[in-house]
Amino acid sequence: MQFKVAALQALSASAKVATQGPLEAAQHVATCMLLCSFEILLPSESSGEWLWYIRGAMEIVQSALLMQHVNESDIGSLLDWVYYHHAVSQFATFHWRHKSVVLSATDAATADLGGNRLLPFAKESPVSPSPRPTYAILNLLSEVCDTLLDPSDPASHDERYKDRLKALEWRIRNLPPASPPQDATSLEMSADVQLPVELYQTATLVYLLRASQSPWEPPADLDSVIDRAFAGPIQAPACEHFFPMFILACEARTDGQRVAILDLLDRTERNDHMRSMKGFRAEIQSFWVQQDLNADSDLVLNYVGVMKAVVSSNKALPSYA
Repeated sequence: MQFKVAALQALSASAKVATQGPLEAAQHVATCMLLCSFEILLPSESSGEWLWYIRGAMEIVQSALLMQHVNESDIGSLLDWVYYHHAVSQFATFHWRHKSVVLSATDAATADLGGNRLLPFAKESPVSPSPRPTYAILNLLSEVCDTLLDPSDPASHDERYKDRLKALEWRIRNLPPASPPQDATSLEMSADVQLPVELYQTATLVYLLRASQSPWEPPADLDSVIDRAFAGPIQAPACEHFFPMFILACEARTDGQRVAILDLLDRTERNDHMRSMKGFRAEIQSFWVQQDLNADSDLVLNYVGVMKAVVSSNKALPSYA
């Protein structure tokens, strides 16, 4: 802990230098993201620090205007890393009930043993969308999380709110295809990149429609979308993207669909570089339990309420990156 505090003090002092150029700023962003990744891979029982490192990275990106250097390959790849984690983190924070736990973990991550703040960022500021066209779906996911209201909120019946949801749905369904890669290295990666984009598109659409439906109205007709997902991505050799896997797993209602999800988790866990999926698996099974308990009810499952209960059942804010 003493080594960690000393390192954060050095990082904080370095990040405050006003004469940083794009290279120095990118190095600080990379440092924040390495710390974020470490916290995700080896989380403590009470740690929410991965979220704070993402927010710090986003603040540096914006204050140093790194978006202007997006076409420089190394900085572009770094921004992809940051925007990806930030977009996915919004899903977890939207459903996290223990706001005080996030704040206390945040305070711990940014204060030294004497209570002095270590990092130069105190709270999340408005975030510009990713300038990378490949990440258009993540911008939409961020917008969905910023827009959604709990269906029990009276404001969710406002016509302007409903119109905004319909506009979001249209944009998700009509997402333009990713631009073809220009260089050989990107060309080799394009097949691997395209499937996650389609997967995120499906998961974001399902999530928007489920989370915005009224408890007193029948669910939107998602059968064909879900059937395509179980016939395609769910049968893949592995899926290292936790957010879409979680959203689609929550749609599994038959024994066959749930077995397919569990088989996908087993195949994914066989990859040596994957982090433990024990907690992730428990979240999915917890959602299934709530589905089964609600099976005989005349009302539509309170999707947002169950999602908040499942996400908040963790001792630490979970990451779906």
